[in-house]
Amino acid sequence: MPDYSFSTFAQLFGANCRTLSFCPEGAVFTTKQQQTYHYPWTTFEPKLKHFRGSFFDTLVLNWESQRVRLNGIDKAEVTGLIDELYFRALEGKETQILELYQQVTQVIEQGYISHSKWLALQRRLLPWADWFEMLPKINKIPTSLKLPLAHLRFWQQSKTENLDKYNQAVMNKQKQNYKTLFDSLETHPLTEKQRDACIVANDANLVLAGAGCGKTSVMLGRCAYLLESQQATADTILILAFAKDAAQEMKTRLKERLPNARITVKTFHALALDIIKQVEMNKPQVSKLASSDNAKQQFFKHSIATLLLDADFNALFSEYCYAYVAWLGKLPSEKHEQEVARLLAGKGGYKKLLSQLVELTMQYKNTRTVRAEKRLSALPDTDFAALTHEVVVTLLEHYQTYLAENNEIDFDEMITKASDYASDGQFSSPWLHILVDEFQDISQARANLVRHLQTQHDDSKLFCVGDDWQAIYQFAGSDIAVTTRFSDYFGMTSILPLDTTFRFNDQISAVASGFVMANSEQMNKKITTYSKAKKACIQINYYQVSDNKRSDNKQNDDAAMLLLEKKLKQIAASVKGEGKQKSVLLLARFNFQLPDNKTLTVLSTEYPQLVIKAMTVHSSKGQEADNVVVLAMEAGEHGFPCHKSRHPFTIILQPDESGFPDAEERRLFYVALTRARQQVYLLCNKSNPSNFVEELVTGDYAVTIAK
Repeated sequence: MPDYSFSTFAQLFGANCRTLSFCPEGAVFTTKQQQTYHYPWTTFEPKLKHFRGSFFDTLVLNWESQRVRLNGIDKAEVTGLIDELYFRALEGKETQILELYQQVTQVIEQGYISHSKWLALQRRLLPWADWFEMLPKINKIPTSLKLPLAHLRFWQQSKTENLDKYNQAVMNKQKQNYKTLFDSLETHPLTEKQRDACIVANDANLVLAGAGCGKTSVMLGRCAYLLESQQATADTILILAFAKDAAQEMKTRLKERLPNARITVKTFHALALDIIKQVEMNKPQVSKLASSDNAKQQFFKHSIATLLLDADFNALFSEYCYAYVAWLGKLPSEKHEQEVARLLAGKGGYKKLLSQLVELTMQYKNTRTVRAEKRLSALPDTDFAALTHEVVVTLLEHYQTYLAENNEIDFDEMITKASDYASDGQFSSPWLHILVDEFQDISQARANLVRHLQTQHDDSKLFCVGDDWQAIYQFAGSDIAVTTRFSDYFGMTSILPLDTTFRFNDQISAVASGFVMANSEQMNKKITTYSKAKKACIQINYYQVSDNKRSDNKQNDDAAMLLLEKKLKQIAASVKGEGKQKSVLLLARFNFQLPDNKTLTVLSTEYPQLVIKAMTVHSSKGQEADNVVVLAMEAGEHGFPCHKSRHPFTIILQPDESGFPDAEERRLFYVALTRARQQVYLLCNKSNPSNFVEELVTGDYAVTIAK
């Protein structure tokens, strides 16, 4: 029996079919000429057209690219026919729908849905979008499909806000499930934000860990959580650090907290070495030029001497020397020719010139970008930066030829080669979870290596911990843009701030945070502190140099040293009766501004209540002390901020932060301030005060000035 028969009267008035029958496989149409046409449910499309006539209605049905027009449908029966059509079509698609539902449910039940999983889910559901759109208008749905279709429709039509809510619910549930782990992993229970960071599972994840906010605990916590929740095995986790000391510290902490987990912890260089060794079946020979500055200097000295035998290079180098002397601006123009002759003879300031050229050549080798090359190519030939470019390119070719001929490699080439091997698939990464410590220090080359490892697996997870406020190694090739534009490099990203510091108090935090955030290009974070203080904890102390002249050797400056001793005496006096020592960290922008070892020994003997250390601000990264004393807070070439004249070639090569003056120096000052747990003392030359000190004094900052 057919499911629908067109009346004789309808056929007289244009009906093109005699009967319509529904079977499990599809719809069967029989024409007036007794021809039969079969159309499968698997290709039936839900959007039909319903045209109302005076006596009969018309339906236009679609099967992929085929259109079927049914004329002469009784007006009283058309609604029932449409309902039956949808019902039978859904029955015919039941296997497809249930398989899709099972696939989607498997993804949902895995927990956190990353952006790549979300896109894959949407791609699977997209062919069913028309069905989900029509679903509210369909009156008859097979009982077995009501719940699956409702769920599938929800996920297909969900916005990213729904995804975020779902993922947050997953994270909240996981925090409950693994509460014991997070409570007991470290000496103190992890904070809520630290727990979120341990659990988040987007494709790329950036944790912005402010100074003293427990980033190492998060790295450990994430490893522990991945293992405990069986989302990973130890051999699929890689932790990357920049320095050997940092890598060793992480290994030690892992051994203490997760003694049975053999997680791979490497520096970038060690990883690159391993990748090259695995691909080439031979350990590369690291050149002595990579590990010895003296050897590198001697090599380039010999290279220039050899190249000067070539007339073209001799002319180029002579022109460069003239431009170099003019740029220094220390001699009157009539003495330039004499000084150039001395430089070409390897005398005068040649050693300094050579050292700078070596630095520029290595910097060009490691940090050149398309943007920089375009800027250089646009310069006139006589421009100092353009001349430098020509000299540097020649020296670099000489350097790379030497390495190739001797089958050697340097550290930066190791990173590039390893990145290439990961990119072209010659190296197959076993790691599904890549964790990077101190991410703000990353260079473009290292970022490329990480990205090529990340993209080898569809389900890999990148987890980076860093703080753009503490990005202070631009001179070493670091590029803060990789952090501030993280998603441009690594795709859809979850950014989580660690906003509770256990190191410094709220007074130090307010000043340091406000000061670094004066640059709106820094990523916005609101840091809360575990420790509170009732009064300002940053004190400005002026000293007056008696002859009103600056000294380039601050440790011998009597006024500065007297003030330092006065501060140490005050700190030591505050320890009396407490029965324990206090730590004091002496910081300066440059090494020569620090007390020498002999002076430190004398100070330590004079104040046994204090544990005194001295280092540059750059070296202090990762350090902390009860009290911090920042020396030589003055303006100028060796001031803080440092206003040394930068080579124009360096300015072109380095990331452009010209939108805000002293951007990196400001971050460096933030690092200095946030080494202190209790109190910061800034020692400032009153005759030549630091721009930063003047900004603190005139701005809305809670600082005090010592009388």
